[in-house]
Amino acid sequence: MASTLADGGRASSVIAPPRCDPRLHAAADLRDGSAPDVPAPAMSLCGIASLDRHAPLDLDRVLRAVTIGNPRAARRWSGEGVRLAAADGAGLATGPGGRVALLSGELHERGSLRAALGLTDAPRDDAALLLAAYDRWGVELVQHVVGDWSLAIWDGADRRLLLATDPGGYHPLAVHADADTVRFATDARALLADPAIEREIDEAKVLDWLAYSSAAADHSFYKGIHRVAPGARAVWTDGTLTLERWWQPERLPLLRLRHHDDYVEAVRTALDEAVRCRLPADRTVGSQLSGGLDSGAVTALAARALAAGGRRLTAFTAAPARAVADVRGRFGDEWPHAAAVAALHPNIDHVRIANDDQPLFDVVEQREAAQDVPLFNLSNSVWVSAIDRAARDRGIGVLLTGGMGNMSFSWDGALAAAEAVGRGRIDQAVGHALAEKHRLGHSWRWVAGSLTDAVLPPRLSRRLRWRLGHGGWRFGDASLIDPSFAARLGRSADDLDRDSDLRALNPRDGRGLRLAVVRRMNVQGEFARGTRRLYGVEVRDPTADRRLLELCLSIPEAEFRHGGMPRAIARGVAADLLPPHVAGETRKGLQAADWAHGVDQALPALKAELARLRASRAVPGWIDLDRAERLLADWRGPEDSRATEVLAVTRALAAGRFLRRLEGGNA
Repeated sequence: MASTLADGGRASSVIAPPRCDPRLHAAADLRDGSAPDVPAPAMSLCGIASLDRHAPLDLDRVLRAVTIGNPRAARRWSGEGVRLAAADGAGLATGPGGRVALLSGELHERGSLRAALGLTDAPRDDAALLLAAYDRWGVELVQHVVGDWSLAIWDGADRRLLLATDPGGYHPLAVHADADTVRFATDARALLADPAIEREIDEAKVLDWLAYSSAAADHSFYKGIHRVAPGARAVWTDGTLTLERWWQPERLPLLRLRHHDDYVEAVRTALDEAVRCRLPADRTVGSQLSGGLDSGAVTALAARALAAGGRRLTAFTAAPARAVADVRGRFGDEWPHAAAVAALHPNIDHVRIANDDQPLFDVVEQREAAQDVPLFNLSNSVWVSAIDRAARDRGIGVLLTGGMGNMSFSWDGALAAAEAVGRGRIDQAVGHALAEKHRLGHSWRWVAGSLTDAVLPPRLSRRLRWRLGHGGWRFGDASLIDPSFAARLGRSADDLDRDSDLRALNPRDGRGLRLAVVRRMNVQGEFARGTRRLYGVEVRDPTADRRLLELCLSIPEAEFRHGGMPRAIARGVAADLLPPHVAGETRKGLQAADWAHGVDQALPALKAELARLRASRAVPGWIDLDRAERLLADWRGPEDSRATEVLAVTRALAAGRFLRRLEGGNA
């Protein structure tokens, strides 16, 4: 196989906020005079194509592996040297010349897309719309379709396969290409059902995962199987597979509006419509509701929209199972804030979920069997899985989250002063620091530290803080990667430390910093896929809406810190949605605040897993198991406060267990 990697695509422009009718999808697109359409859930895709038009191709094994429901219900299409299938309600449409479109997910703004295509009597099927868009724009159709989707389009005339995902990334795709054949599926591990693909672990991905890096974002954990990462596309033609990022919001021009309130209004409109576009007419709706701005705003907007149709919303809040103390800048129990939000909306049914609902390693076993990546934060995974399970038990079809909120509408404007320094405006940087001192009551020492961070290169500032005893965690504290493994793959300890500090890589670029975080947080689709497979619940995140993301990434950094208030735009958006003490809360909620109790109860299981990992063929060469053993031996019980190091152990052991299972180890 010839394979090339590139940054492709054209500069994006800010897309207008979604145009969804307030009556929730059942009346979608009535503006253009057409009948209502409600797309069914769309989930599983797979296919195979060969340069040899007469090659005997078998798709059955992969189809059985990828399908969540009944593979016999899948829609199939066969052509010369190609087999395609759409299962679990996925869309499939055909056109002249052997053109076929497969769609997982759904499109938004169908009316606008039809108008752009000049279609007055268009079919209602989203996959057919994709095919029409491909006929018009070719592989650049991805610039024109919005929604939550992944797609596959086969062009029989050119014998070209296009695979692509939207920037939100909640519908994953994986692809494998050899000398003359390309295979793809929604799940990377489903491709291993094809005997032509060898089962081998990709060490570059292992390094990437253990180093908290996104350098190998297009790799799966299986060697030779690539992910079509969020906002990327893969094109296979003439035996060559090309992977590229088509979504490049770093090229967006800054949005200049007259007043701060104009930015707030624009974001409020975009978020409101992003929520509405994700409310199904034919399924019950739930939400994850924490004590913060992101999920609170999403839940409140969803409740308002559903109330207009006489519908209810079930909101789930994870809370400590025991009393916990607040720590500086954090509050440990999010239930009171969440309950205050729910109380504002009579159609919200509020459900409390205990943080320690299940033993930690029971959750590890369940989730790793259902998804293509290891668990990252084990303590959070306990309450997330408990919410998923509770949603299933209450018949929830769609669960809304605010997972991308911190990088979109509730960004805190952390680099406002640093960007001012980068522009040579020291006066503005000082103004930002003084405004925040006045607003939040910071000390003059804080002002000096803030300006030092803005002026000095991040690494120098960090070194100075360490000398003064105010440094944060180092990479080595948070990762148990074996240094010799990293060195073997050409990465020194200094390289790992540098690459893990996203602020240092983007010292005076707020947009760049956010995009670096977004690209590091690029496995949300694999986690959502696991939820769907385990519990039958579809996770949707309005804060990951492409239009909302592009709007927020176009807003000047200083607007997010307006008047010295972090998250100023989100607070403006939430002003009439949340109680004043919630919208004005400057502390952050502490997720899984009683995590240490769960770790303490799981200690025997953690030690047993450590022993099993020592018997693995490869894991001892990737993870520093000796250090893991020392940290577990030094555990001082539920009062142990070494969160960074201890959570590093649980992350490493979860990754090790996942990798051990890939190489064929037993439970």
